Amino acid sequence: MPLNAERLMGLDIPARRLRYDGRETLLYALTLGAGTGADSRLVQEDGQRVIPSFGQNLAFDDSWMEQAGIDLSMVVHGGLELTFDAPFEPAGEVDVRARIIGLTDKGPGKAAIIRHETSIYRDDERIFASASNLFVRGAGGFGGSVGEEARRQTPPQGQPSASVEIATRPDQALLFRLLGDRNPLHSQTEVAKRAGFERPILHGACTFGIACLTVLERYCDGAPERMTSFAARFSGPLYPGETLHFDFWETANGVAFAAHCKDRDTPVLSDGRADLA
Repeated sequence: MPLNAERLMGLDIPARRLRYDGRETLLYALTLGAGTGADSRLVQEDGQRVIPSFGQNLAFDDSWMEQAGIDLSMVVHGGLELTFDAPFEPAGEVDVRARIIGLTDKGPGKAAIIRHETSIYRDDERIFASASNLFVRGAGGFGGSVGEEARRQTPPQGQPSASVEIATRPDQALLFRLLGDRNPLHSQTEVAKRAGFERPILHGACTFGIACLTVLERYCDGAPERMTSFAARFSGPLYPGETLHFDFWETANGVAFAAHCKDRDTPVLSDGRADLA
């Protein structure tokens, strides 16, 4: 069913005040695979550092989709663009403000893309912003694109400067859903098959977080304040238990990256970039 563009662009998403604690920031790090290296600051209270993409976990809220008449089982995350104005504290209280900033119409019977923006404030100062692209299967043909469209990055040229492989856990989607995203696409086989997948897929936000953690450890010496932005497009699914192969290209502003599934030799993340101070 096509989206109702007027209804979505006028949607009033209530602001939220959230309190989070060290348990959540530690759980987020552990669900991404942190703690296996020598640096324990991401997974222990003493001198704890928070992975910058944790902000996307606070930003997550799909309750507005029901209000907009969207079938959650038909929604696939298309990509994320995060901006970091200040590091997250291990625990704290923040204000979360969200809005719909654009809709892309792929045509009748095809997908529609909802561009959803969330900003997080601490003491009235913005510390994090997220632009999220959500693909809604079969929701195109609503009358044409409106508002802001997703940005595309220039693909890196030449051979990568470094590569690394990260094995995911068979239960990683079941762990990641404890952080709030309970979409059955990631836990129920029958729902995944209806959506066109052979079994539940890993959350795009989890794959994205693994990429952020990898860049943080390899290029920032584990220091979150060095990362000013992070973005990637989700170009294919990853099944829990499969291995991610990352390629990195150093750039003038930081690093570009792409990732594919080693097991099936299919793309998973593209247009990846991290701007580093």
